[in-house]
Formats: sequence, C-alpha cells, structure tokens
Amino acid sequence: MILFKILQEFLLPSVFVFLLILAGLILLLKRKQKSGKILIILGVFLYCLFSISPISDLILFPLEKQYQPIQQNELDKANRLVLLLGGRESDVLRASEALRVYTANSQFPISNFQIIVSGTDSLNPQRKEAREVKEFLTERGIPAENIVLEDKSRNTAESAENIKGIIGNEPFFLVTSAYHMPRSMEVFQKMGTYPIPAPADFKIEKDYDILDFFPNAQNLKNTDSAFHEYFGILWYRLKY
Repeated sequence: MILFKILQEFLLPSVFVFLLILAGLILLLKRKQKSGKILIILGVFLYCLFSISPISDLILFPLEKQYQPIQQNELDKANRLVLLLGGRESDVLRASEALRVYTANSQFPISNFQIIVSGTDSLNPQRKEAREVKEFLTERGIPAENIVLEDKSRNTAESAENIKGIIGNEPFFLVTSAYHMPRSMEVFQKMGTYPIPAPADFKIEKDYDILDFFPNAQNLKNTDSAFHEYFGILWYRLKY
C-alpha cells in the first residue's frame, strides 16, 4: 500500500509537470536543445492548464456532481455519523459539516447521536488527526462521550471495514469531501454498510472572473485531488 501511494504521488499533475520541466533542464545541460525545450514548454503548458479554475473544475466535476449536500428532511434517517479524515484543511470543513448535521438533528435526543472519527495518516502515524478533530467538535459543544475515535484505518477500505465492525447494518451519515464521496460510497457499500452521503468541502466554483484564467496553486492542488481520486477508484475496482 505504501508503494502504491508513492507511485500515485508521481502520477499527480503537480509532480509529473515538475518532472517534465526538470527533465527538460537536464537535456538542455546535456546540449540536447530541441528535446529539452520541448519538455520545458510542455511542462509549462500543462502547469498553466491544470492550474486555472475552469480546467480544474472540469476535472473535478464528474466527482462532485454525484452527491449534493444533505437536506433537512434527510436528518431523521440515522443517529450515527462517520467522519473520514483527509488532512488538516479538509478536516476542518468535514468536521464543520458533521457539526451542522449533529446540531440540526432534532429527531433524536442529543445524547443518542454518535460521531465516529475514522482514519489516520499512514505516512505520518505520529500525527493525531482524529484527536484534533475531536477537540474541534468538543470545543463547539459536542460532549466528548458522543465522539468515538477510530484511528487505526490507513485508507478508505480499512475505514469501511472497521466501521462495519462498529456499526454493523445500521445506517449512518458519511461525511467526507465531495470529490472523495463517490469512492467512499462505493467502498462502504461493497463492505456491506449503509452510508447516507453528507458531502462537504466542495471545490468547484460557480462563477468565473478574469483572475480564474491565471495559474493558481490552489487549482493545481484541486486537480491533484481529482487525479488522486480517479486513481483510487481504479485501484479499488481492480482490487475488490
């Protein structure tokens, strides 16, 4: 799994664009002017392409269009919520959605609503993401006893397997970023669980201005996230 994650990183746009430009510079130093210039121009072109909003959004769109934010009339379908971790920036937005579902749920006594925080950083197990999210939620009024930490899972499949052991066949709200929700739903359903999608952290912009057609590092990061998901979906379908 670690080897796959490393290989996957090299296939992300931000990495292979850098490698193209680096290869071009090396060829220039070796006096292979034509080949070097072609690789550099190609690398710069791809960087600009992947880092403008319309292209980044176009790549994300097939992922984010599949599930919409959960509606008020759906909040009585479960009294448990699973929050998948995804890095500091995403964790705040995902935790905010979990908080919204928790506080808006009026069909169950508050003491009966449980939030399960699932995941860990497989490349940096010393990080305490789950505990940080729990602190975020308790600081905003959710009792600590209502929050369960499942901090053993290194990926979505392990989260689904471990959540199956905790929840069994009970339905639950599944909170993750919108671009990650299609893969998460597919994996959790194949594991025999009953998730109700509650996507958060939507990336696609609705309206554009002139600045959206200039390269932007956040757009390149969003493109990387989309590629990561497409590779992940392919991997899980081949593996399972």
